[in-house]
Amino acid sequence: MKACLIIACALATFAPNGKTAGNDACLFDVTDRANLPRYLPTDCQATIVRSEAGQETLQVRFGCHSSWPGLQFRPDQLEYTADWSEYALLGLTVSNPSDVPVRIGLRVDSALDAAKGWQGITVIAPGQTVRMLLPLERHEPIIGMRGQPPMNYSRRDFDVLLPCSGSALDLKQITRFLLFVGQPRQEHTILLHRVELIRSIQREQSAFVDRFGQYNGDNWPGKLLDEGQLAARRRAENAYFAANPPLPDRDRYGGWKDGPRLDATGRFRIQKHEGRWWLVDPDGSLFWSSGITCARLNGETVVAGREGCFEWLPEQGDPLARFYAGEQQSRTFDFSKANAYRKYGGNFTGEYYDITLKRFQSWGINTIGNWSAPETWRLKRVPYTLPVHPARAPAFVATSRAKAGMEMKKWFPDPFDPRFRQELRKQLASHAELKDDPWLLGVFIDNELPWTMGEAWRQPDHAPTGIAALCLQKNDGTFPAKRALVDWLQRKYSSIHLLNRAWGTGFNDWETFGAPFELTEPQRLGGLSDLTELDKLIAHQYFRICREEMNQNLPGVLYLGCRFSGMYDRHIVDVARAYCDVVSFNIYADRPSDRTADELAEEFDFPVLIGEFHFGALDRGMFDPGLCQARDQDDRASRYAAYVREAAAAPWCVGAHWFQYLDQALTGRPDGENYNIGFVDATDEPYPEMREAARKVHAQLYQIRTVH
Repeated sequence: MKACLIIACALATFAPNGKTAGNDACLFDVTDRANLPRYLPTDCQATIVRSEAGQETLQVRFGCHSSWPGLQFRPDQLEYTADWSEYALLGLTVSNPSDVPVRIGLRVDSALDAAKGWQGITVIAPGQTVRMLLPLERHEPIIGMRGQPPMNYSRRDFDVLLPCSGSALDLKQITRFLLFVGQPRQEHTILLHRVELIRSIQREQSAFVDRFGQYNGDNWPGKLLDEGQLAARRRAENAYFAANPPLPDRDRYGGWKDGPRLDATGRFRIQKHEGRWWLVDPDGSLFWSSGITCARLNGETVVAGREGCFEWLPEQGDPLARFYAGEQQSRTFDFSKANAYRKYGGNFTGEYYDITLKRFQSWGINTIGNWSAPETWRLKRVPYTLPVHPARAPAFVATSRAKAGMEMKKWFPDPFDPRFRQELRKQLASHAELKDDPWLLGVFIDNELPWTMGEAWRQPDHAPTGIAALCLQKNDGTFPAKRALVDWLQRKYSSIHLLNRAWGTGFNDWETFGAPFELTEPQRLGGLSDLTELDKLIAHQYFRICREEMNQNLPGVLYLGCRFSGMYDRHIVDVARAYCDVVSFNIYADRPSDRTADELAEEFDFPVLIGEFHFGALDRGMFDPGLCQARDQDDRASRYAAYVREAAAAPWCVGAHWFQYLDQALTGRPDGENYNIGFVDATDEPYPEMREAARKVHAQLYQIRTVH
């Protein structure tokens, strides 16, 4: 019923079939029954149905018996124009009436290249209605920005602009377009409401970032229009703090003051209590860690070579020029620092972090998450986690991919190289003064290491490319990790011919095996038992060294793991739990149970801390919603609260940390991410929807934790 209601609300906002909006054109009426035999299906069925909203629509059921089930729409069959040269976008309004996400693609072909199409893909959540927009021409993106400035057209709230790839089109000779799903494992159903061509609103290309680091092409609630508004904002927030003090059921650390009292050890620890895993704070109170990461001023963005994107940048001698960094050819500017200076004056860092922790305590946030400013720890008002990255330790390449127009390599530390231990020891020893700090909740070592290629847990019937296979394939024998793996195999197989027989490979000798190579899927299947043991060999070496160095340098401090992302497999997590006090996962999904962390935690009985999650939207001037998209700020806040509620109710989960405190820079952080994922925007203004959702859910946090 809820999914139907969401769809009905969305459908009320667009014109019915056959009507046009401005100069946009409806290609054909998808509900015209005369068109049904003119649609060309591949492993799918198209029928006219009446939606819960009372409107007729085209229902498309995609099968799972072919690799690319789809529905074609051809101009020679449906008698729509093949000349699209006056239009900028193809738009399809589509709903997902099911209770599972649908990964749906849209492709257009032309006479220019009949074999290759121009296509984009998106994921439609259960109950969601979107207008899929496929740009009809290739536009060179601004390098360093994952989300690009919006095209100029008549926008709707539920538009999704598809990232595109493929062959350029002859827009005067379109031959077909099609909806498809790729390699489905089950049947999927969508509702197609409207097909239209959309014109672009032409205007001269100009700077799109204002002096505060905001998008200048739109207005929205909370946008900073004038520097004079900042003083009024400070007064309003002080009044908010007075009306919304820290939650009354919390002790000084944010633990459950009114709950059971356990042994007070003067530091954070982990304990299973009445069938649920808990953190226990230094005073002996039960503690569930609700955190926000990156509580710091981190809005730096590259301006070198992109000066034309900005309405304003400070000249030499301007007090705000202090927020430039880097050499001329890679110069950055930090709008978040500039705005904090404008708002708080010369002592802006002290004021900024004081206000940040007042916000945390008022909102019910009881943990300063990873990568936050040390200034927040030193205030000793909110517990914190410590990130440790042995960045200078030797590492080998595990994966490589393009991101925001730049090559991004994922490196894996080589735990068999003695320098790994040395660098880790050096990093941990540099924080020795924190080892007796009761406000230190625990330590994360590393983040989102590439333990597998892709998300192995999604494909249980495929042979995963784990870290051992990645190490063997992409590196040579100069890396100690590869030498350790080869030594293990040589002890098992007395000759390379015996390994070839087991794996189905054709290596001439061990020297050839020591060079980089590629394994096929059948070869990985043949060597799966060996590769699994080698994965565990690497995992034991890595986690054992981390545990030993934690015991040596920060004895008694909780080791919170390596923050597994999607790239992990069951046997690696099984090793991790033997060394970590808490196993951490970054779970970007609608719910914390949408990955396998919950299943593994229940099977092996270990506590989990969710190191990252977020939701973003596009209704407040940002260009990219991040990894999990919401419709708008209200929906973003609702999803946040629902995620925290489910995590808090789970016996295996001891905390969840939102990523991150500030929106990322509009024009991208150094790796190109420019997501609307902050509790606070670039001008230091909290999103009221997120603030109120946080305070409400945290007021019930410990009741949620114990009632379920």
